[in-house]
Amino acid sequence: MGYTVHHTIEADVDGFWQLFFDLDLARAMLREFGNAASFEVVEERVDEAGVRHRRIECTSNIEMPDFVKKLVGDGSYTEIGRYDAKLKKYTAQCVPKLGADKFQTQFEITARPMGDGKRCERQLVVENTVKVFGIGGMLEKLLERTQREAHAKAADFINGWIRSHGIGNGIGNG
Repeated sequence: MGYTVHHTIEADVDGFWQLFFDLDLARAMLREFGNAASFEVVEERVDEAGVRHRRIECTSNIEMPDFVKKLVGDGSYTEIGRYDAKLKKYTAQCVPKLGADKFQTQFEITARPMGDGKRCERQLVVENTVKVFGIGGMLEKLLERTQREAHAKAADFINGWIRSHGIGNGIGNG
């Protein structure tokens, strides 16, 4: 089951991508949202074509019913992503530590300029696939609802970070 969300980010496109890869911002966001969420970048490299590859080990902060925990464990997963600087697009798949044959999430993030170019629209296209007989569709809807909420909170946090750190609009222009 797929869905698309759009959020306004108070930075230009290049600035958005600077923020996207800012580990201080990511850690601050995790602290703000609480729970036991964590991540560790275990591999990051740029290939000959200029594509940035990264592998992140994540512990999820998503609340799950007990029966779901039996299927996916504690929600830990590996994000395997690539950022194409020419296309300004990040694509990734999330591979759960437990139940990878039943649960798949793939997503794509892009950003496009808005108005005067000092803001951008972040677009996330997400595809969740749950192969659990009888409850797969229900679990896909639960994932979507939880992810949509998390994406909106992240966009708000990023914009707050931009304001609180004195980052002006057009962050990536110079």
